Amino acid sequence: MSSHDAYSSEEEDEFDRNSKSNVLIGLVDVKIDGNEDEPTFEDTILGGQPVWLHSNSRPKDELLTCGNCGKMMAMLLQAFSPFDDELYDRVIYIFACPDTRTCSKKANSVKAIRGICKDPSKISQLQKEEETALKKSLDEKLKLEEKKKIQFEATKDLFGKGNQASNPFSASDNPFSQGENPFERKAENPFTAKAIPDPSGSSPKTEKESYADAAKKNQVASTAVRTTRADSIELPEYTSYFLYVQGEKYKKFTDPDLEKYKHLTEMDVDSGSGSGSSKGGKGGSDSSAQLDPGAAKISNMLDDTVFEAFTNKVKHNPSQVLRYELGGKPLLYTGRDSTAAKFLGKEITIPKPGYNPSSSRQFELQLMPKAIMDLESDIIKKDILEGMEWGTIIVATDVEDYIPELDENYVGYVEEWCGVQWEESV
Repeated sequence: MSSHDAYSSEEEDEFDRNSKSNVLIGLVDVKIDGNEDEPTFEDTILGGQPVWLHSNSRPKDELLTCGNCGKMMAMLLQAFSPFDDELYDRVIYIFACPDTRTCSKKANSVKAIRGICKDPSKISQLQKEEETALKKSLDEKLKLEEKKKIQFEATKDLFGKGNQASNPFSASDNPFSQGENPFERKAENPFTAKAIPDPSGSSPKTEKESYADAAKKNQVASTAVRTTRADSIELPEYTSYFLYVQGEKYKKFTDPDLEKYKHLTEMDVDSGSGSGSSKGGKGGSDSSAQLDPGAAKISNMLDDTVFEAFTNKVKHNPSQVLRYELGGKPLLYTGRDSTAAKFLGKEITIPKPGYNPSSSRQFELQLMPKAIMDLESDIIKKDILEGMEWGTIIVATDVEDYIPELDENYVGYVEEWCGVQWEESV
């Protein structure tokens, strides 16, 4: 799906069509239930079991185990994300340790894996399909141009010099005759200045396809070679859903969601009368001490302008669980941790890939907090209290998309940089 989707009549009044965004957002579509509609690696899914790029090719166990407790991790996201200008398959996976009581906020308890499959037979098939589509498009264009040329040749002499012998108004002494037909000037049809759009949609696009367009294109082209879930190992799992992707849109009018919490940050403001205040300015007692832990947490967040920007952006599309912008910038949840420091400085300081040290990494996608609600929708309330506590999970990948080694199925997996911005502790 294109990142510049057309606005429906119902959306005209709600969204601002003049606000542009290159971000693609992922939204929950339907719950994956049973074996009726098994996902493939070409689907973008939240939770559930991963679908590897080949049923006999899966990552090494060390990539799937928690770096803190050593237990198998559960999948949070599988994002089919092929590049626009490449024909091989590409998937990003995010895993997290389900033992949040022990491993929450611990290093290597959340991991991102990038997998690619460069099957030469499939690539050759896709190349042939692209060549066939291009040839068909060119043939149709030539036929259209030839048809317009014939029509032009058949009509250009209707008022031209060829009819002067029988046209009394074409005599040389006719003051209105200038020896040429003004309608024949430059022998050019003004209606051929712009190519007529091909209603079949087979004409090559001039605008670069989006991540979702490429995913859709490859999904249709490679239906016959899809794989099913690998059953060699069963990982812990959360509730799973299919996701769909659309361009980010901004609402025209929104009320600040944080306005209702404004009084929490104004409780320290002296009224100026000297009475009714027990703190006597900054030197007195801190107002946050008078707040319950939840209110204090909100008050602290309101002091973080980065979090405020995060909230103001998300409120336009509150149901988003995924943000994708290859080479863009993440939407930071807070500006106070080590992850934020890597993006807020003059230069982005994401670690270079150890498997390709001459390269660098770029932001690709991030998981949003709404995903927690969906992933834990079937968990009982008691366990939710010990549930996930992150604000966003940011993934950056190798700009060269390099994989050191592919197996006999032309599949390879590597761990990518994953930055987790955790909820602040009270």
